[in-house]
Amino acid sequence: MTTSDTEETQKLTNLSDLKGYKTTSRTYSGDGGIITSPAPDVYKPDEDNDNDNDNDEKNNLEPLNFEGGKQEFIQSEKYVDDTTSLEFDMIELEANDAILHHKMKLINDAIDEIGFTPYHLKLFFLNGMGYWTDTQLTYLESTVRTFINYQFGYKFPVSAECYAGGMILGAIVWGFGADLIGRKLAFNLSLLLSAIFTIMTGMMGNMASYCLFVLLSAFAAGGNLVLDTCVFLEYLPHKNQWLLTFFALFWGVGQTVAVALGYAFLPNNSCESYDNCPSESNHGWRYVWYTNGCIVLAMAILRVTVIRLKETPKFLIVNNRDAEAVQVLQEIATKYNRKCSLTVEQLAQYGNIESNEDFRKSFDLRGLLRLSFKHLKLLFATRKAVRSTVLLFISWAFLGISYPLYSSFLPQYLATRGANISADTIGGVYRDNLIANVCSIGGPIIAAALLLFIPRLGRRGVLFIGGISTMALLFGYTAVRTRGQNVGLTSSVYCCLYIYYGVIYAYTPEVMPSAARATGNCLCLFATRICTAMVPIIAYYSNTSSSVPIWICGAFVGVIGIIALFLPFEPSKQRVV
Repeated sequence: MTTSDTEETQKLTNLSDLKGYKTTSRTYSGDGGIITSPAPDVYKPDEDNDNDNDNDEKNNLEPLNFEGGKQEFIQSEKYVDDTTSLEFDMIELEANDAILHHKMKLINDAIDEIGFTPYHLKLFFLNGMGYWTDTQLTYLESTVRTFINYQFGYKFPVSAECYAGGMILGAIVWGFGADLIGRKLAFNLSLLLSAIFTIMTGMMGNMASYCLFVLLSAFAAGGNLVLDTCVFLEYLPHKNQWLLTFFALFWGVGQTVAVALGYAFLPNNSCESYDNCPSESNHGWRYVWYTNGCIVLAMAILRVTVIRLKETPKFLIVNNRDAEAVQVLQEIATKYNRKCSLTVEQLAQYGNIESNEDFRKSFDLRGLLRLSFKHLKLLFATRKAVRSTVLLFISWAFLGISYPLYSSFLPQYLATRGANISADTIGGVYRDNLIANVCSIGGPIIAAALLLFIPRLGRRGVLFIGGISTMALLFGYTAVRTRGQNVGLTSSVYCCLYIYYGVIYAYTPEVMPSAARATGNCLCLFATRICTAMVPIIAYYSNTSSSVPIWICGAFVGVIGIIALFLPFEPSKQRVV
């Protein structure tokens, strides 16, 4: 075997000559063909390392198998030592596009070379605001729904269905759009539009107009969970990807804020029944919408002032905009005094990628539809990709129906069994709910800690823990008989459930190809939100005193925990492409 970038012939069985090199990749030719991946910086061996044993090399060079017998050996960017670990790219997601594989590898090398910077820290908080807004508006709508129905005389949860419809439309439009025209526009607009529509919702005087603006606010916010993880992930060094799981912390904060504002305004400014509920005695729900809208507006302003977001380098690469991708990375490296060895020439030598194209070349309805269909095909490009995508769709669908339906059936079921689990006043109800929502913040913290301190668990192991522990608590919930037991077990369920939530929201975009990352992410959200939208209808027309739905929903949560063990990709061991 011979290397393509050294003058002398080496045998693969004798790698001791590589000790002390610094390079991003090494390429070998063999019976399966030639794999070329340039190393921009190659340093001469350090003579002090000549006497080191061969075990070091074995720890720092491992084969990456390709179809057809091809093998590529990748070295760490750092000087080889006993602690260096190898990081491989998820090439099975790239639709057998060899050009894209090589380019994405260079981009990943450059991102890892730059490392974590203050720019990434700003992105963490600004993208976290999208998580915050998503759950804040969700809990806002459910918190005020009873008092809306009192005032406008409705019993069927029509506003809940409008909100769910808006979230579904938002996920689809923003998700497909982000893969077509880029992440930047949606990142800058989504929170701003959400804030405007949220404030206007509080001004409405009848159910029709109220539901319209509920739908619009949900539509504007519906793409946040699609975009936030995509934007942050496509800038993030591999060793810092555990931070994606930490995003769900903002989710817990958002719902806590919504419930806290409900606790502050609703008890003393709301009607208590359908009888005699004029607008002048039912202003609490308006105050809650106004206040939440102003908070979202403040976050929207921060998004466009704290940072000037540029298109992510991975989006640019998959759209054959190599020069722009290099410019983005070089600007970050220069601003924060980091090294970035990537050049346009290194990318240009491979030519244009074949599995995707720039939307600007097909900027008409037919062209956009064709490109969107192409993105859909990328989600099923290989056997492992098919398995991953299908299992994720199933997991998201089960997640969308299991816990919301469980929450709808449980109170009525317990009431028929003589349990007294609720507070006697509106204020007491919101206080209990606030305690449980605060505890939900602990879930993402636990998940991130498990990933950081017990890396062997990986994403799949933590998903399993979150799903199984939540199932056990949900089954135990049927034995609750007192208010104290209700608060304690609800808090525990929220904490364990958010272990799963935190990881699944991070894992999903990690195992999607860059060209179709937002598309795949939005389809998973579509699956869960369609199922969630069915919950109010099922609960409204079903016998809520039956125990069967409760046991089925608890089992669903356990099933998705088990499904996690069969997911084919483990992002903690492979780099995202």
